[in-house]
Amino acid sequence: MKLKITALLALIAICTAAPALAQNEHETVANIGGDRESYIGKVISFDISQSNVPPETSIEEVSWNFGDSLKATGEKVSHAYSTPGTFTVTLTIQTNRGTSENKATVRVFKHVAILVADSVAPEDQLQTARQEAAKEDVLLLVIRSQGGGPEAVTEEELTNQLLDVRDAVPKTDLIIAWTSGSVGANVLSKFAQHIKQTQGLTQADINMESKAVILLSDTRFGVLAPVAQSAFDQLRPAYILLTKPEALPLLLTPLNPDEAKAAMLNSALPHQLLGTFSSRTVRDIGPTNFMSFGLNFLVNRGVPINNITLILMLPIIATILSFSRQVIGIKAFGIITPALTTLTFLVMGLQYGLVVFATVLLSGTLTRLAVRRLHLLYLPRMALVLTSVSVSILILLGFGVATEATAVLSFSIFPILILTLLAEEFIAVQFTSGARSALTITAWTLLLSIACYYIVSWELLRTIVISYPEVIILGIPINILLGRWSGLRVTEYFRFRKLLRYSQ
Repeated sequence: MKLKITALLALIAICTAAPALAQNEHETVANIGGDRESYIGKVISFDISQSNVPPETSIEEVSWNFGDSLKATGEKVSHAYSTPGTFTVTLTIQTNRGTSENKATVRVFKHVAILVADSVAPEDQLQTARQEAAKEDVLLLVIRSQGGGPEAVTEEELTNQLLDVRDAVPKTDLIIAWTSGSVGANVLSKFAQHIKQTQGLTQADINMESKAVILLSDTRFGVLAPVAQSAFDQLRPAYILLTKPEALPLLLTPLNPDEAKAAMLNSALPHQLLGTFSSRTVRDIGPTNFMSFGLNFLVNRGVPINNITLILMLPIIATILSFSRQVIGIKAFGIITPALTTLTFLVMGLQYGLVVFATVLLSGTLTRLAVRRLHLLYLPRMALVLTSVSVSILILLGFGVATEATAVLSFSIFPILILTLLAEEFIAVQFTSGARSALTITAWTLLLSIACYYIVSWELLRTIVISYPEVIILGIPINILLGRWSGLRVTEYFRFRKLLRYSQ
């Protein structure tokens, strides 16, 4: 009985609400889109795209009251506030069926600061920083990378986000970067390269000489300083200050660069100041820093720092692979294939690199099995294998489109082409030595590539190599010693252990 009464009441409620819902669907409902935050001089765009205007309704007038005694009309308008404060924006849509009104609040800050952060900065501390800055009438624009991929991907993401808010750069006094290793300095260098090359702007155009750059990092200042100095040479701000993340609360007040520097110098927190006085000249070139000068010259001339990083990592990867073969005895597809595979993982990220790696090998193996009975010559067979690999990559990209996997869609073609070279090596070994031997060598190649990926992705190592590229020269004597290795390899001790016992 109770269930019947409940069902009857529900039916009555639906019947009662249905006319109201139908009526609302045919009513004009104005909607600005929610409250906003801005700063003095920023142009804010308003439109009625989120409003509900039925198709059978004709709009007679759309008016806007920005709350600062200024008004405008039109479906799309823009406005910039000249004074700080909290303003109420009113949207009024007048149609042939009546009038609808909606209001939203815009808080305009007097000052603005930019904070660039990656995954090392806790989200709760960033939110606290925004709240504390708001108390001092400072709008803290937080630019944060969303993914935890390789540094190259993180730097590219942060650079693009910084370019999206480049209109705020001339308005700010402080640019703060809270990142791991040299990520923050590299992002600022890439930002400077972009505004010079694509937009033709200079430091004077964005008023960099009156701004301060603060790099918050737990990396040793001695390691980070050369990369930060390169960023200074690119941007030419008033100075760059290296300090610890604990200094962030001191920087949340509307300080000018001189006051911010005085506050840091008077604090007990460790710091290092960089500027024109710390720039090196040609007379400072020596046998231990000549590559650093060349590196800075390339970066200042617009060479992407990510490309330089990959080039510097290649000798380190090659030395690791040489050691694994000569001393440990791991057999892989030579040295070029695992080295290029490691670079591919660095560019694409390990997760997606492994997906493409598996796709290439699987499609190549299945094609080999399919054409085995045709008794074709080697080159036509490999042409068919590469054709199937290409089709598989296209299917993978199609899967990325279907699932809206943006990381898959952003794949560069060159890392994919490098991985397709692995298919030829893999199939060639299958032809000559059999599937088991090919799988063994492929597994070792994959393990070596993953091990090299984690080694060269080590934050401290990457920062040292970028700051002091001369360290890669150490690979020359190491490889000379490895080339003269005459003892047993580690794997051979296990392989010939019975023979070694007998000889003893």
